[in-house]
Amino acid sequence: MKNLDEVSSKIEKMLNEKDSMREFALKKCRDIIRTSRKCIRNIHNGEMDTAADMAAEAIKINKELKKKIKDHPDLLTSGYMENASQELAEANIFLAICGGGDLPSPEDIGVTYTSYLLGLGDTVGELRRMGIDYMKNGDVDEVEKILGQMEDICEKLMEFDYPSGLVPIKRKQDVAKKLLEQMRGDFVIFKKNKDFEEKIELLLKNVGKKDKREKKKKDDDFGLDVDSVWG
Repeated sequence: MKNLDEVSSKIEKMLNEKDSMREFALKKCRDIIRTSRKCIRNIHNGEMDTAADMAAEAIKINKELKKKIKDHPDLLTSGYMENASQELAEANIFLAICGGGDLPSPEDIGVTYTSYLLGLGDTVGELRRMGIDYMKNGDVDEVEKILGQMEDICEKLMEFDYPSGLVPIKRKQDVAKKLLEQMRGDFVIFKKNKDFEEKIELLLKNVGKKDKREKKKKDDDFGLDVDSVWG
């Protein structure tokens, strides 16, 4: 028992260090989430350059954080690290999709494969949100393009059939599937309304042309018999 104080002091020192690292990690994870969400918001606002800067900043924060806590594997695999990694993956994947480029790899972003997969699932919701905005603007081609992207992602997500203990993908699959079904329904209604509007516009245009022709004819002869006037 002579070394009790020595052993307990070592444990206390280790726990104090871990507690300090935990607080540091929590703050940096909040920074990653906040920056990633700014990236997504900028994408929706059409500010792609600013969004790219935000995405790069979030990757940088994540890289520095993982380097700082590399000697604490339990912190690296904690729930708050997982949440931040998913947000980071979602922002970078969404940025790549909207920019028309190839998707970044998990290694490019600095996240685990499971975080990347779950982040990919979350992009379906952001695509739907963007699709709704295009519907408001009446852009059929862009809405159809986004619907196709949502279908591709959902189809790929459904290929992952693993127990939740390995990767909790089931809920993401259910949500993505529901959002896709809603988007399909919205698109059908949107397309029908758009076609109806175009037919109405064409009809009004043809009626307008007919009215102009009749008015021109009336203006030409004033509705009078010219020969009888001058006779």
